[in-house]
Amino acid sequence: MKILQALKKAADYLEKNTNQSPQESKIEAVSIFVKILNIKKSILYSSYDKDISINDYHKIEKILNIRKNKIPLSYILNSHSFFKEEFFVNKNVLIPRPETESIINEILLQGDEFFKQKKKCIFLDAGSGSGCVGITLANERPKWEIILSDLYIEALEVAKINLKLSNYNNINLLCADWLAPFKQNSLDFIFSNPPYIAIDDKAIERSVVSNEPSTALFSGADGLADIKKIISLSKHALSSSGILFMENGIEQSDAITSLLELNDFTDIRVHLDYNGVGRFTSSRKHSG
Repeated sequence: MKILQALKKAADYLEKNTNQSPQESKIEAVSIFVKILNIKKSILYSSYDKDISINDYHKIEKILNIRKNKIPLSYILNSHSFFKEEFFVNKNVLIPRPETESIINEILLQGDEFFKQKKKCIFLDAGSGSGCVGITLANERPKWEIILSDLYIEALEVAKINLKLSNYNNINLLCADWLAPFKQNSLDFIFSNPPYIAIDDKAIERSVVSNEPSTALFSGADGLADIKKIISLSKHALSSSGILFMENGIEQSDAITSLLELNDFTDIRVHLDYNGVGRFTSSRKHSG
């Protein structure tokens, strides 16, 4: 069987068995073939008329059969693309979302402004999971000091594997309950993608609930329990004019803005994702 024929067959199978669109199914099929054939996408596209080995096709069929059971492909392949790298992931960490990736440039912009003023930037990726945000920023800004923290050792083990993707020696890992270990004024920039889903939220997809770690998803009756803790602790841990940048759920922006105002944060801004939804909130510690 030619690679192109096998690829179309795999995409059709995914569309039929995962309720994805044809485009989403094709993207997943390409990811599977790239992984199994151990080639780049550009090489795959130029190899359509070549024969696929029986052994490789059986490996692909095995993955398709697992995917049919609604197991996320990233967990099956133990790999997920984020910004410029392929990160190792497993069921101990949240699968990185496109929404999170979309905000990297804004984080860099705000961090650059801070670095220009203070000649330093000690950056914390709080609840780092796979470490995709912190490692990406460490590669983009080697003069920043990056800390990856997570409460769960299993998540830190995943981040430790991904440290091989870092190009510089500017990252440290720490086991921490949010900001509890950090001294006053010890951080310049805190980013967090914390749990923000209400425990009884019925809208969340079944495949997410069934496969991804609940500790990275749910946060109290209103979804704001961990965000409240982060905001409160950030007042102590951030340096003067330090930045707090959080990802949040839809329809939470107003509540988070009020919480930040009550805790004397300034320059509060809501950032939209590519769907036009208020998905992030940035602010600064009051400098007074």
